Amino acid sequence: MRRAADTKKKSLSNTGHLLTGLSALFFLTAFGLSFVLLFRSLYYFELDYLNIPGSSGYTKEEIIANYDALIRWCMPWVRTEFSLPTFPSSAGAIYHFEQVKSVFRTVWALGIAGGLALIPLLTAGFRSNKARFRIAGWTVLVIPFLLGLWTASDFNRAFVLFHELVFRNDNWIFDYRTDPVILILPEAYFMHCFAVILFIVAAGAFILLRLGRRKDL
Repeated sequence: MRRAADTKKKSLSNTGHLLTGLSALFFLTAFGLSFVLLFRSLYYFELDYLNIPGSSGYTKEEIIANYDALIRWCMPWVRTEFSLPTFPSSAGAIYHFEQVKSVFRTVWALGIAGGLALIPLLTAGFRSNKARFRIAGWTVLVIPFLLGLWTASDFNRAFVLFHELVFRNDNWIFDYRTDPVILILPEAYFMHCFAVILFIVAAGAFILLRLGRRKDL
């Protein structure tokens, strides 16, 4: 009986550790997405670093105006119809951005749920078992590590596969003649955003691992 009770207790404990890791992963991913969207200076740096005005043929001022409008529209509290200040948009592009906005909402909803779940899960870890932090940290760390290796080997293929799996249509393949917004959103920019998100998730994992090593919890 005692062995069965210990086994059940260990199983519940391991489940708690895994739930902590998954909750942290959801929260950190949503935080990373929010950072790359709301920290506009990242894109402003990319303007010069990737020479987007030169490659697109648009002035920096016009690019910033349309980019800022796009990001504002992607925020979950905005209910207006999609439109950009000076760029035209096809019906397919509008539908794609509506899908993107829906994906963002899902990520943020999971992030909020994960953040709320972390409160009792981490509290239990502080009170009883440092292993929770270590297991959660490794659970979070393995995801960006594997994704980082995969995307580093062929980001273009990963980029295409992501869109094929998430959107299940061809609306994400823009024609710059009808949707010039694609000219100010080069693939390299998305790669850098993805790298920032992975870095934030990995940093959160290292914090959890560090907490798991402390002796004074």
